[in-house]
Parts: sequence; C-alpha cells; structure tokens
Amino acid sequence: MKKTLVLLSFAASAAGITSARAADPIIIAEPEPVEYVRVCDAYGAGFFYIPGTETCLQISGYVYYQIGAESRDVGDTPPLTFHPGDPVTEGFYKTVRARLNFDARSQTEWGLLRSFIRLESSWNGVGDGPAVFDQAYLELGGLRMGYTESAWTRTQGGGVSNFPGSHSWSGLGYGYQQRAQVSYTFRGGPGYYGTVSLEDDALAGDGYLPDVVVKAGVNQGWGGAWAQFGYDESFLGTDGWAAKLGLHVNMPNMPGSSLRLIGTYANNANIYSTGQFDAISAEWSALASYNHQFSEQLGISVAGHYYSNLHAGLVTTGIDAFAAEISTVWMPVENFEVRGELAHSKIENLGGTTSGFLRFTRYF
Repeated sequence: MKKTLVLLSFAASAAGITSARAADPIIIAEPEPVEYVRVCDAYGAGFFYIPGTETCLQISGYVYYQIGAESRDVGDTPPLTFHPGDPVTEGFYKTVRARLNFDARSQTEWGLLRSFIRLESSWNGVGDGPAVFDQAYLELGGLRMGYTESAWTRTQGGGVSNFPGSHSWSGLGYGYQQRAQVSYTFRGGPGYYGTVSLEDDALAGDGYLPDVVVKAGVNQGWGGAWAQFGYDESFLGTDGWAAKLGLHVNMPNMPGSSLRLIGTYANNANIYSTGQFDAISAEWSALASYNHQFSEQLGISVAGHYYSNLHAGLVTTGIDAFAAEISTVWMPVENFEVRGELAHSKIENLGGTTSGFLRFTRYF
C-alpha cells in the first residue's frame, strides 16, 4: 500500500512538471525586416522607390544599330538634314549607339525636385565605343539648371513644340543644339506655358552676357501652337537673332496622324539659325510635315523644307535651297523599332545630295 502511494505521488509530480513546461511560451526569433523595391506610379511607367527614401528613380535607354549611305560629289550640296557619311567616299556607314538615362524625382513643398543624367556612346562598331556624359541637369519646380538641349529645341511643358522639325528622327533640319543654361518655365491654364532661358555662349562675348531664348505656347487635345525667339549676343563681332512660329494639328478620327507647319526668320547665320543637321542658314524658311499612322505598329511621314535667301555670315546671298524626306517607322513588337529615312537636299546652282539610313532600335 505504501509503495503504491509513493508511485502515485511520483506520477503526479511528473505530470505537474510536464504541464508547467507545456504552459511556458515558445519563443521564435523574428526574421530581419526586408524592404522590397516598391513601384512608384506618380511619374509614369518604369519608376521605383529607391529603398529607404521617397525618391523615385527610372532607368531607361536604348541600343541601336544603323546602316547609312550618302550619294554626293565634292562641291555638291551639303546634306541639309541627316549626314551619315563622307563627302568623297561613297558606300555604307555603320553606327552603333548605346544610351542610358537616370531620372530621379521627388515631391517637395517647392514643387518637383528632379535630376537627370544621360550616358551615351556612338561609334562605327569597330572596337570599343567611347562613353560620354551627354546630358546632366537638375530641376526644382519650373527652374532648370545644367547641360541639356537648348530651350530653342526643348523645354519643360513644351509638348509638340519640342524638337521643332518634321516628324522624322532627323527633323529635316531645325537647329538642334545642347547648351549649359539656367531656365524657368511657367505653366498656366489648360496646356499653356512660357519659358525664359539664359544660355552659355562659351565666352563668345565679354564673358558675362548669355544668349537668351524666350518661348511660349499651348498643348491641347487638338494639337499645339508655339512661338519662340532666340538672341545670340555675340556673332561675328555683332549680334543675331531668330524667330520661329509652329503649328501642330492632330487629324480628327485618325489617332496618331498629324500635320506640322513651321516658319522661321533669322537676320544672319547666328547660333539659333543653324544647328546639328543644318549645314546652312536662311533669312526665311518654311517646313511642312505630315505623318499618317496606319496602325499602332506602322507610321509613314513626308516632309519638305524650303530655304529662301541663304546667309553667308552677316549677309544674304539671294540663293535658295530645299530639302525633302520620307520616313517610315515600324514597331512589330513592343519596344523594338525598325526605322528608315531617305532625304534629298539641293542648293540652287549646286548638285543635289541624297542620304538615308536604316536603323534597328531596342528601347527599355
């Protein structure tokens, strides 16, 4: 009997110990917090939050391979638009380009804070290509500071007025240039904007006075219209200026199709009357361009540019010129483009020049 009581007492004690241990909490170490990359949809597709910040970053760019050709003899018209080759040697000219953009944006009590950096390399595909910083600028609200396209070419809120030439990549000649600058853009009403830009002239004057661009316009559902004025404060010991009016009309019931009409006046061959693809400057010029979008994948444009009274420095010559082009853009799949352009240029009393290219581009 006594032995039975001892065994029962031991069993009860063991059960109590087991019960007490079962009631103890089980502690499991929590994993370290992981911050995943979040999509930022405030500024369009492709932006994401930099981890640990409220800054949104977009990384974009493209790679293209291009085959260009040019038919021209020495003394003939210089190409008034895209120039792929050599004025003497005929044949095919290959170009490879890689572009990488970094666009960082965040909201502040003073408006959008933005910084933009572009790295680029263009070469003939022989050996390695040289990488350069093609653009670098920052923005706070309507204020822009740094090195990028001149306000004569592109502005904040510019819409259809940006790159003011034809519908093609080359633009059929429109005074493309990049300048160090400080500019301010005001936006008001439905689509209205105005820009003033002070642009570096690389100490071409006394070292203190900048060149000046003023631009105003509107972008709405029907298209857009704009006017711009550029003042070159030091050109061949004096100054120069140019003015441009542009109209872009979207075709009703034809999505993607549009008509562009642009007129320019310049008092001499100053910096705002010539540019990257313009081998000449004229007192007056008129450009007309039409793009027909046959489908989301295929668009074809035709354009003509007439130059009246060509400049030779500070004087006019009485000589006229013209250029015409056709451009085709085909996108068989998303982010892959096949582009072909063909142009003919002719200065009065000189032989004509035909140039063009075929390009394959992958965007990302």
